[in-house]
Amino acid sequence: MGLLDESLTPAEVAEISGFVERYPKLSYYDISVMILARSKNTVLISGDEALRNAAADNGVDCHGTCWLIDYLASEGIISYSEAIAAYKVIRDKPRFPPKEECHALLDGWKQRKKLLE
Repeated sequence: MGLLDESLTPAEVAEISGFVERYPKLSYYDISVMILARSKNTVLISGDEALRNAAADNGVDCHGTCWLIDYLASEGIISYSEAIAAYKVIRDKPRFPPKEECHALLDGWKQRKKLLE
């Protein structure tokens, strides 16, 4: 499905302890993916507010799942109907995506879906 298994370098692993002290709300795994995203200069996808804030502090481009759904729909990888259904799945699970941001995207998907029908 296009997923890759990536490893941190020894130097990156050594960085983790400093981040653990600086960001006590983050897990080892949260910090490791943030460091990996930074080293690969790629987007980090997370709905975790503490991780998103730490990523912003460290120059890592981080977005949530609603942004990812919007990206997939905008690129034509999924349809706007699928984007709307995906958002409903997220909303109905015990997750807390940013309501204003996601509602604005949802409204846009509905409008684009109507235009394409």
